[in-house]
Amino acid sequence: MEYKSYVHMLTPTDRKRYQHLREGKKISGFVVQYETKIGDKWYPVVRYDTAHGVAHKDVLNHRGLREKVMLGEMDYKEALNLADVDIRENWTSYRAQFLRRMGKSTTPP
Repeated sequence: MEYKSYVHMLTPTDRKRYQHLREGKKISGFVVQYETKIGDKWYPVVRYDTAHGVAHKDVLNHRGLREKVMLGEMDYKEALNLADVDIRENWTSYRAQFLRRMGKSTTPP
């Protein structure tokens, strides 16, 4: 089994947290999460994971409430790639949406 984990800083106040577990060539579980820092606190904004044995996406608010989106019948490798690309390409939109829900300005620091 191979476990891989890293944090990729997108800006000083935005980061992508990445973890996956591989058994041979097969992904057996993963988490890819976009987080933003407001003040001194890091908030999870969007998380893709395989909790409960199903690949899904959670869109979170500042209170931790989430909207769950199931990813359908794709295998974990496909879902992991989708998560990585989605967060890389759309984190600024996720941040703006998160801040709007929080009642804060969407202008980056």
